[in-house]
Amino acid sequence: MIQLRGNQGFTLVELLIVIVIISIMSLVVVPRISDIFDNKRSSFVILTAMIAKTFDDSFINERQNFLLIHLYDSLESTDLEDEVFSRDNGISIVIRNEDGKFRDNPNKMLQYKKFSDSFRIEEVVLSTGEQITAGNVLIPFYPSGYSDNVILHILVNDDERWSVRIYKMRKEPEIFPEYISFSGSENGL
Repeated sequence: MIQLRGNQGFTLVELLIVIVIISIMSLVVVPRISDIFDNKRSSFVILTAMIAKTFDDSFINERQNFLLIHLYDSLESTDLEDEVFSRDNGISIVIRNEDGKFRDNPNKMLQYKKFSDSFRIEEVVLSTGEQITAGNVLIPFYPSGYSDNVILHILVNDDERWSVRIYKMRKEPEIFPEYISFSGSENGL
């Protein structure tokens, strides 16, 4: 049998100090790390869920909704008529009043969502090929269950380029890990 000399181990106080230090470090560091990784995922989940819910709300309630994309670069608005057009880097679901003015959808699940600066909605590409890089873009969702073909270009953490494709006849949008554009055959989807 081999005996080790000087094998006294750690005292209870030393172990408690190490546990306290590790606990304090985890309380400070872990939330910051999880914010970096979860922000992208949760922002995409919120964006795609709101798009799908807008399809449902239009069809079930037989009303035209508009997905209002607030691009990261906003335009100076001289028209103070609607506060919904003064927002930036987010999405709103709006409907038209009887007087033709836009207001937020009454459904609580479709309330305005602003994204963090690490999740920038940089550009909207319409099926015509037009690229909009500043201001707001209205995308109609019709009661008969369709929308317009649109691509959103999103910059995540200042270096990751992502696209969210909204299809005309499909409820669920698709996410791509790069900037995409429309090809000639896709416009009818």
